[in-house]
Amino acid sequence: MKVTFDDDCLRKHGVTQEEVLEVFESDFNFCEEMSSSDRGNDRILVIGWTYSGKVLEIGVEYFLDEDREHVFHAMNAGRKLKHDFFRRLRSDSE
Repeated sequence: MKVTFDDDCLRKHGVTQEEVLEVFESDFNFCEEMSSSDRGNDRILVIGWTYSGKVLEIGVEYFLDEDREHVFHAMNAGRKLKHDFFRRLRSDSE
């Protein structure tokens, strides 16, 4: 599946495409379902670590008819999401 990015959002939040892909490839991430987009496409929120230790929240919309996933949102994870991320990591290691 092809990945596309909202480059304006990435620049605004100081996130690179490479960092997004690091989170996608990591074993240390989790996903939450989001409401469908205005176009009716499925969306998820991925929370995970980059190789440099940043915890990012990444919004992804799926365009299945185009075999494409679009990163429409990416930034440092908010406090609650970061807390949930570390809580899940701890519970998975027990």
